[in-house]
Amino acid sequence: MRSKAALGLSIVLGVLAVAVMSVYVSRQETTLLEQAEMKDVLVATTDILQNTVLDERLMQRIQVPAKYLQPKALSDVAAARGRVLSVPVPQGAQILGTYLTDLGETALSYEVPRGRRAMTIAVSDVTGVGGLVRPGNFVDILGTFEYGRPLSTAQNGRVTYADEKTETMTMMQNVQVVAVEREHTRERPTARTQTEALTMGQQEAALEEETAAREAERTRSISNVTVIVAPQQVQELVLAQQIGTLTLALRSNLDAGQVVDLGRLDPLGLLKVQVPVKPRPTPSWREIRGAGSVF
Repeated sequence: MRSKAALGLSIVLGVLAVAVMSVYVSRQETTLLEQAEMKDVLVATTDILQNTVLDERLMQRIQVPAKYLQPKALSDVAAARGRVLSVPVPQGAQILGTYLTDLGETALSYEVPRGRRAMTIAVSDVTGVGGLVRPGNFVDILGTFEYGRPLSTAQNGRVTYADEKTETMTMMQNVQVVAVEREHTRERPTARTQTEALTMGQQEAALEEETAAREAERTRSISNVTVIVAPQQVQELVLAQQIGTLTLALRSNLDAGQVVDLGRLDPLGLLKVQVPVKPRPTPSWREIRGAGSVF
């Protein structure tokens, strides 16, 4: 009796093993067939420079195994014709939809995440970290404000205040800079056709010239910085600029995302004294240079 039960169990286990093996083999066959399936894709027929307008001479449609098809790869020439490459593409590389922009496209709007806003802050050489802030950096935004209860107004229009006080507070931390003046991360010069492409030596010379021009631009004073903030923070920054002074503090890339509770700071807390500090008429870093002023 036991031998029959054992035999029956063996048969059941054998059938189950065959079924599991059959399912495994079937799945493996499906996977191999999917990998072996050929897909159409557009590839570059030559090295294509950034900001080049695509045409039929610069791309061709070939077939590659589905396994090697990159995400967002294009297969229709019509979908790419007349569009502009935002990045250089080497010969033989697949042309992805994420590489393409349109002529006349306002690139900055594509850098603003959904639900966020781009907000411009007026800065000087000092409040803008010496003009060294670059698109893609992260900063903290500090505000300095003066308080006081108005008591009276003199004949010359000067208002006398009581309980005057100056405070500095960190309003926002870890704020992304998307543009400095008119320079932003997806900025591109005028689109060109591949027939306007240069030889390798000319490309290197043009690149050096462009790099030198950008470096010269970066050494110039900046007057505004555009940051990415939440909608409600736009209101806060607009009002803060009207009633106080905003200053940027550049963050290390290694500190991205870290937030520190700093609270408010006034002159008494800064110097740890009880006697009010007599304010200076004009901060020492506000200078008049030539016909214009730094701040």
